[in-house]
Amino acid sequence: MQIIPAILANDLEEFENLLARVSHKFDRVQVDFIDGEYTNNKTIFPSQANSIFKMDAHLMVVERNLQEYLKDRNKFDRIIVQMESISSPESFDCLALDIHSPIESIKPYLPKLKLVNLMAIEPGHGGQELDLGILKKISNLSSLRDLGDFKIAVDGGVKQEHLEKLESLGVDEVVVGAQRMLSWK
Repeated sequence: MQIIPAILANDLEEFENLLARVSHKFDRVQVDFIDGEYTNNKTIFPSQANSIFKMDAHLMVVERNLQEYLKDRNKFDRIIVQMESISSPESFDCLALDIHSPIESIKPYLPKLKLVNLMAIEPGHGGQELDLGILKKISNLSSLRDLGDFKIAVDGGVKQEHLEKLESLGVDEVVVGAQRMLSWK
């Protein structure tokens, strides 16, 4: 199971600081981009995130802002879009599913997906606790692996003590806030 640090930064200095602190320990980072409308937080824009490091972009933006956030898509290895915020999920190969959305809502798109990013917290803010309801969703999604060749990621609230259980359920990646991860031993 791969552990991926997530950077949720409200300014460029914070982004660069967190990126520098995790880049020597990990080969990939997820940068969370929030437009202030999908949830009540706002982060840096993709145009500000520069690195030679492998980066994923997790876009927590409303559809009318999506094209603006996709302008710099070539900087990123994967673009992960919140399924609930777009009208054409079939246009993307990496989708995030909100903690309150049922697995059934993503099922039609599974044959095309490379990644399903299951949110285990309310999107938009770091430091939250893992919602244990995610365990059933992981099991349900794992049972649908015959529909496609997708990875399962769990995003948010993950602590070290959760890793073994998540891996046993079939999770391929865990996305952990960079600040939380830096406190791990």
